[in-house]
Amino acid sequence: MSRSYFVITYLPENCDVSLLAGRCIGILHGFMNKQSCNHIGVSFPKWTDKHLGNQIAFVSEDKTILKNLSQQNYFEMMAHDKLFEISAIKPVPADATEIRIIRDYSLDKLCMGEKRRRMERAKRRAEARGEEYIPQYVPTDTEISAFHKIPIASKSNQNDFVLHLRLEPTDSIQNTFNSYGFATNEQHKGSVPLLAF
Repeated sequence: MSRSYFVITYLPENCDVSLLAGRCIGILHGFMNKQSCNHIGVSFPKWTDKHLGNQIAFVSEDKTILKNLSQQNYFEMMAHDKLFEISAIKPVPADATEIRIIRDYSLDKLCMGEKRRRMERAKRRAEARGEEYIPQYVPTDTEISAFHKIPIASKSNQNDFVLHLRLEPTDSIQNTFNSYGFATNEQHKGSVPLLAF
């Protein structure tokens, strides 16, 4: 299985890398939905526990689809304006460490916005049953590993949301991702190379 990748580097020095990553992931999401595919993964070559880094990489076995993705209007406009640098499509190094970047839904549940949405939904359901809604607080001891948050603007329902991403090493190479290019806790087990330059 031969994989390729290209890297987008955000050129402004003090840019919001999470915001730019969210925009790039949004472009990938629309592209994969139009193509009806789920075999392009996202990697962050400069990921650390503290910082997402100023690069995003797209990985796939299909060079043609990567080329088409790299030529999306947003990417080309940002490159033309000297805000992005888009690399050539290159083969993944054989000795690259394999990782999963996981969209972790369990982290969503720990954030205030998600807690508020869940409470509002529980209240609506209780009212629909003709019951009074009495919120209950259940403290939990949850150990959380390092993660990054990436804001996404949804075009389909106009609701903005946050992707919570964490990184874990893996020994197996798998090529199924969700429509944002990530693995998930259960269904999608896609892996990408850790392209550290």
